[in-house]
Amino acid sequence: MADAKNAKGTGQKVVYKASFDKIWGVMPEVVTEAGLEFIAANPSDHSILAQRGITALSYGENVAIFVEVVTEGDTTSVEVISKKSMKTNVFAPNWAKQIFKELDKRFNRS
Repeated sequence: MADAKNAKGTGQKVVYKASFDKIWGVMPEVVTEAGLEFIAANPSDHSILAQRGITALSYGENVAIFVEVVTEGDTTSVEVISKKSMKTNVFAPNWAKQIFKELDKRFNRS
C-alpha cells in the first residue's frame, strides 16, 4: 500500500464541481462500487487506501486516492494512483477509470 500512497502527484487527476465534504463523504461507497475493498481513510492528509486481492488474472492491486480542495465549497480534485502488487503482473487494471466512472455518476466534472 505504501508504494501507491508515496506516488502522490503521479496519478490521474480529475476536478469535480462539488465541495470537498460531498466528495469525501461518498468515497467509501465509490470505492466499493468500483470493485475494490475500502481499507482506510486518513482525514489529516485527505487520502484513501483501497485494494483488490488476488484474482484469476491478477496478483492484486493497491490504490491510493487523494481528495483536495481546489476552490473552497465549489471544486475538488480527486487523484487516483493504481499500483500492481507485482510489477510483472500485465493483467492488472488501472483502477482510476472505474473510480472516475463512479464519481461521474454523482458529480459533474469541472
